[in-house]
Amino acid sequence: MKQLGKAVLVAGLLQLGVSAVVAAEPSASGLAGLLDLLQKKGVVTADERTAFARPDNAAGVNLQVIVDLLRTKGAITGEEAATLMQQLSVTAGKKPITPAGSNAVSPAGTVATPPVDLKAQPPAEELKPALEVLREQGVLGVDETAQIIERIGKKWSAADEDDQIAASDQEIEFSRTTLPREGLLADIHSLLAIGLITSEEEERIKKRFQQKLSLERVTADIGEEAKREIKSQVESRVPNLPEWTQRIKFSGDLRLRYQGEFFDSGNTIEMFKSDKPLELLNVTTDRQMMRIRARFGLTAKVNDETEVGMSFATGNTTNPVSTNQTLGDSLNKKSILLDTAYLKWMPSPNTTLWGGRFANPWFCTDLIWDADINFDGVAVSYRPQLTPQTTLFMTAGAFPIQEVELSSRDKWLLGGQLGLQYQKNEHVSARLAAAFYDFENTVGRQNSFYGDTANDYTAPLNLQKGNTYVDIGFLLNPNNNTKDLSKKKNALAAAYRELSFTGALDLGYWNPVHVVLAAEYVNNIGYIKEDVEALTGQAQTKETQGYQIGVTVGHPDTRAFGLWKAYLFYKHLEADAVMDAFTDSDFHLGGTNAKGWITGLDYGVGKNVWLSSRWLTANEISGPPLGIDVFQFNVNARF
Repeated sequence: MKQLGKAVLVAGLLQLGVSAVVAAEPSASGLAGLLDLLQKKGVVTADERTAFARPDNAAGVNLQVIVDLLRTKGAITGEEAATLMQQLSVTAGKKPITPAGSNAVSPAGTVATPPVDLKAQPPAEELKPALEVLREQGVLGVDETAQIIERIGKKWSAADEDDQIAASDQEIEFSRTTLPREGLLADIHSLLAIGLITSEEEERIKKRFQQKLSLERVTADIGEEAKREIKSQVESRVPNLPEWTQRIKFSGDLRLRYQGEFFDSGNTIEMFKSDKPLELLNVTTDRQMMRIRARFGLTAKVNDETEVGMSFATGNTTNPVSTNQTLGDSLNKKSILLDTAYLKWMPSPNTTLWGGRFANPWFCTDLIWDADINFDGVAVSYRPQLTPQTTLFMTAGAFPIQEVELSSRDKWLLGGQLGLQYQKNEHVSARLAAAFYDFENTVGRQNSFYGDTANDYTAPLNLQKGNTYVDIGFLLNPNNNTKDLSKKKNALAAAYRELSFTGALDLGYWNPVHVVLAAEYVNNIGYIKEDVEALTGQAQTKETQGYQIGVTVGHPDTRAFGLWKAYLFYKHLEADAVMDAFTDSDFHLGGTNAKGWITGLDYGVGKNVWLSSRWLTANEISGPPLGIDVFQFNVNARF
């Protein structure tokens, strides 16, 4: 056995080879079998085999000559040869045979203590792990293992020791056996072969071990029967559920948040909201608030190719980029809305189609799209495998932004993305993609006269802040020739056709800790400066680029105790780089025309429960001063 070293291997091989010829009267055919084995293994040559197989030779003499040959060829030592010949003689019931050149002789029939060959024994550091395996498998007891370890490298006699190994009245600690029986029995015999136990101890150990195995088999059968009985009783008491319940999965999460909003003392004192031009925007008074977000969803497997999903979340119908509910409204109930409802079809393993309202299908950061935003419409994704390490992914979609009843100029988003994913092994993965988002019919049109509302539909349903706007209301009141601010309505002055490039590199050399580098760049190639100036009647500065770059270090998932991740990002998003209605609602409190840092830490405190915190600090890129810092601390739970 490997655990017991080279000496045991040699002795074991020889023991197997001579067992066929060691008997009360060794036969010529048995001797021939041994010689065949030795010739096959290259120990003797064909000529040597012929010489040893002479019929007039006595079996014992031939065995002695063969063992001497093995010793001469260096296969065994002189002490190993003496031990082997003694064991062969005892097994055959004969007077011990002494190999030439050795004085190792035991009295006939004496087997209590084999001669200890200190040179042939493997080192103690090799034997101890093997003995520990025998202990763990229930072959030896703790005290017995220590006793045998004490014998390593020493001249010992069982008669001189107080404790007997495997004595009839001795009990050892129970350990279930998991390794093959034959191998463990061979290990026990190997202890005898290298002189660490006596033959009587070997027999007692083997007998006790066999009894233990028999008991384990009985208890295992009883255990299996008990399991079957319990399962039968449970199944008889639990009603059969309809088949459709097995095809539905539920999930959800809850987030409790503290949020602090802190405004720079140098901010412009008076600013108005983009979507409500007559209302002041808070840019000076710090705020602290408690917020909650609750989401619940289900998916149902219709068939092998089709899935239906829907989810519900807190939030409102006027803000597409947040599902938060702020606490502090006279203890009123909170709204729950339909967040997603989709049909997903997978006609092939690498093709997926969605229809309805579904999660963001793009590979992206939060530079362009808020993390909470979902999409209405249809999308298709195709992911062919190019090589074992490389996958191509293509996504396209059409999404209605605003349906207008009395106009054919409905607003749409048409998008497409092409990318590559590389996965070398669990240590390195990367993704790189280019995307184009084309917003149709979103540029504002001015009304023609005072009181006209025909073009009001060209104003977007949602705005945050940052884009270039045009007032499409006809403000001049002909009755008094003054501006009527109640008619003021902001619409987008520029077209938005956004070209973006996104990349991520995941380095898992320190698994389970990963280092993830991410970056995204966007440019609004639909912005035409002359058209914007003509519509607004003012000179404009072209600000159409944005980028974000950062690093995340830690565990990919923090939903277990002690798992963590930390991140640091820098974001720069110019005024008309993207449509401000759909950007991250936390950075600079939403919108564009902002630059700054985002840092955060997540830490798992239990199964499916984790804490997270973020600090977002941002300032305006151009225009009136507007510095905003946001701190968030969250308690998250998911099921």
